[in-house]
Amino acid sequence: MPRGMTGFGRGTGSHPEGTVTVEVKSVNNRFLKVSLRLPDGFQEYESEFEGQARAALARGSVYVNVSLDRGRPEHSFALNEEAIRLWWTRLRALAREAGTKEPELGELLAMQGAVLEQSDRTQADESLAGTVKEALAQALKGVVEMRAREGEALARDLEARVRNVAKLAKRVEKRAPQVVQEYREKLKARIDKLLGDTGTEIDDVTLAREVALMADRCDVTEETTRMEHHCTQFLKVMGADGESGRRLDFVAQEMLREANTVASKASDAELAQAAVEMKSEIEKVKEQVQNLE
Repeated sequence: MPRGMTGFGRGTGSHPEGTVTVEVKSVNNRFLKVSLRLPDGFQEYESEFEGQARAALARGSVYVNVSLDRGRPEHSFALNEEAIRLWWTRLRALAREAGTKEPELGELLAMQGAVLEQSDRTQADESLAGTVKEALAQALKGVVEMRAREGEALARDLEARVRNVAKLAKRVEKRAPQVVQEYREKLKARIDKLLGDTGTEIDDVTLAREVALMADRCDVTEETTRMEHHCTQFLKVMGADGESGRRLDFVAQEMLREANTVASKASDAELAQAAVEMKSEIEKVKEQVQNLE
């Protein structure tokens, strides 16, 4: 059963370093494109996380966001005591020499370099990376399930449309011989009317030759046979497991090619109408196939 390409999944995991949360979303794309957003310190495992996503999905733009909540601020601050003491001693001496008020401690703390920022970032190890992989697996499972539900809905719509195309092809196949017979009768009646006053009659060989030429020009047997085969092949591919979007797109393109040929050969209003309906259905099939993995 084919899968869609729109999905979302979320996974979490606990580790001594904090709580890991992974969110994955996917949208349509002709190819598979994986984009990861990782906390600092996880870059070493980026290729492993990407490989895990590629193993679960075949097509689409996939966005993976990994976050780590340590339950404490990522940044802390410390006083640069050595610099503060040095500055205070020197500034007090300068103030005495200048006969001005000595600086207060608050004024020194506002000076650049008096307060230092200390990062509390963690460098990921195998244990923490393993927790991320478990959470990523949960998120990917959610994406796959959502894409499967979308695929089921798309498959029902596609099957109905392709079966309708097959019915229209049968209708064209059945109608085509009648068009030739009707042409023969109309042609004979027209010629008889034109030659009626002269007393001349057209011979059957000449009439048969003209009808044969017309029948050859509007013969759609080959096209309708191939169309029925393409419809059968489409439904077969759609019922198989694994990636099917590209193959279905190719089959739909071949179906459209046959429908265009039938339309170009149609010499009858009913045939032309059936060809238009076929083309309309196939165009909708091609649009829907772009949503399949």
